[in-house]
Amino acid sequence: MTLRLAHVTDIHWQTPPSAADLLSPKRMLGTANLYLRGRRHHFTREVQSALVSHLQDLQPDLVVISGDLTAQALESEFALARRELAPVLDVVPTLVVPGNHDVYAPDAVKSARMQKHFGPWMHHQGPLARLDLGHVTVLGLNPNAPRLVTSHGVVPEVQLDALRDTLAEPDLKGRSVVLVTHYPVVDRRGALYDGWSHGLINAQALVDVLESAPCRPAMVLHGHVHHGYVGTIALSDTEVPTYDPGSSGYAYMPTHRRAAGMNVYTLEADSHSVERFLFEGDRFRPEPGGPYATGR
Repeated sequence: MTLRLAHVTDIHWQTPPSAADLLSPKRMLGTANLYLRGRRHHFTREVQSALVSHLQDLQPDLVVISGDLTAQALESEFALARRELAPVLDVVPTLVVPGNHDVYAPDAVKSARMQKHFGPWMHHQGPLARLDLGHVTVLGLNPNAPRLVTSHGVVPEVQLDALRDTLAEPDLKGRSVVLVTHYPVVDRRGALYDGWSHGLINAQALVDVLESAPCRPAMVLHGHVHHGYVGTIALSDTEVPTYDPGSSGYAYMPTHRRAAGMNVYTLEADSHSVERFLFEGDRFRPEPGGPYATGR
C-alpha cells in the first residue's frame, strides 16, 4: 500500500494591480514592496511553468498546495494560478489550503476570491479541509486573515476543536494522516514558530491538540518560509516531522543559494520517505546529496 504525495507551496503568481486594487492600504504597501524594492523578481513565470511541467512528469497520486498561490490575492492572480495549474488540477486529486497572501486584503476575503477559483480543490468539510485517498487522510487548516502590517496567523478555536474531534475518530486508526497548514508550527531547531510578526501565534495550542490526540499525523506540511527545512514537533511519546520544501516559484539565484523547491513523499502503511527536487536553471531535478543536503 503505497501513495506518492507531491507538495508545493508559495508559488506566488503575480499580476500588476489596477488602480482600484490600490485602494487597499495593505496592497499599496505590498505593491511598493514588489515593484519599488524589487521583490517581484524573486518569483518568475519560467520557474512556475517548469513546476507545473514537473508535476505532470511525476504523475503523483495526490498533490498538496500549502498556500500562497498569489502575491496580493488579486482576481487576475487567482485566474492566472487556476489557468496555469489546470493540467494538474484536472487530472490529479489535489488539496489546496490558503496562505496569508491569498487573503492579502479584506476585499479578497469578502468576495471569497480563492473559493471562487479553487473551491473544488479546497475540500471543505465543516471547519477543516479533508481529502481521503487510499490509506491517506489529508487534513487542512486555515490560520490566515488579512493583516495591515504583520503577516502572522492564528488557528481559530473552531478549527482546533474540529481537529481534536477528527483525530479521535475511530476510522482514522491505521490510516496515514497528513496535516497541512500554511504556517510552520516549529522552526528548524524545533522551537515554536509563534513570533508576532510572521509566526503562528497559537502554535502551542495546535501542539496541545496533537499531544492529546489518539491519532497523530505522520507529518505536518507547510510553507510560508521560502527557504525550505525539516522541523520536529516533540510530543511526550513521539516526534512528528514537519516539512517545508521552500518556495516552489522562487527565481533561480545560485549566487544567493536560492532555488525553487518541491517535495514528494512516499507513504507506506506505517512509514514514509521524502524526495526533494530543486529548480536548477532549466528544470526541477533531485536535490544533490538527498533531501535538504544542499542547505538551499
